[in-house]
Amino acid sequence: MSNNSITEQSGFAHLTDLPCYVLQCGQATAVISSYGAHLLSYKPEAEVELIYLSPEAVWQNNTPIRGGVPVCWPWFGPAAAEFNPKAQKLPNHGVVRTEFWQVIQQSVTETEVRIEFRIATKELPYTNAPSYLSLTLQLTEAALILTLNSDQGVQQAALHSYFTVDSVHQVSVSTLAGAYLDKVKAGERFDQQHPELKFTAEVDRVYLDTADELTLEQAKNAVQIAQQGHDASVLWNPWIEKAAALKDLPDDGYLDFVCVETARLSLTTSAPLHLVQQIRYLGQLE
Repeated sequence: MSNNSITEQSGFAHLTDLPCYVLQCGQATAVISSYGAHLLSYKPEAEVELIYLSPEAVWQNNTPIRGGVPVCWPWFGPAAAEFNPKAQKLPNHGVVRTEFWQVIQQSVTETEVRIEFRIATKELPYTNAPSYLSLTLQLTEAALILTLNSDQGVQQAALHSYFTVDSVHQVSVSTLAGAYLDKVKAGERFDQQHPELKFTAEVDRVYLDTADELTLEQAKNAVQIAQQGHDASVLWNPWIEKAAALKDLPDDGYLDFVCVETARLSLTTSAPLHLVQQIRYLGQLE
């Protein structure tokens, strides 16, 4: 008999009263909330947490949760003109991070635990918009898989994953050679020759047409991040000044995470969305 399960839970860490679901598959566990279909924790082993959640994150009063894996949709960052023809004041990163999603499916087998959330779109501020978004979380003993699906329509999407690290100074992400847009430098385009990105200052980069597999490596361990359905990967760390300006992040919180985001950002397609990020712990390094 396996101990695989899905359990409802009120609250997680310091986020009191937050409606959550705890998934267990073997030794692996994951915690996800119906608020934003927001992943809060993934432990491939009992004492190994891969996801960063800010100790100062809040969720009440329609506040997006800082950390975890926020779902950005149907736009990424500030809404482009295509999403905002009337130039309204719209929230960054879309409209689903602060909504409650419905659980539409749960399953527990000997090898996998799965839960699916879905949200129907309210009146979006533009035409040719998709009608729904779903997020499926699959947990096995070896990996965690997040999948976003939607129907046809103009849309951007990102799985804005915060990965916990021992020190941002000792982290590298590869393979990232190629073109990127540097949002720290007003979106200027650069070409990165070497395969690794190391963090020595603020990073806010949109890497274009990235590989299907990235590796986050630090002194003691490594994590593989596999991607499907994407046209970009976003790498982000706010560094000292911007971290200090974020009220839901400790001043030194930038030391404890890097964001490696799987994204579809093109505005020239209205194809259905199928965006996947798989997180696999590669274990302790020799």
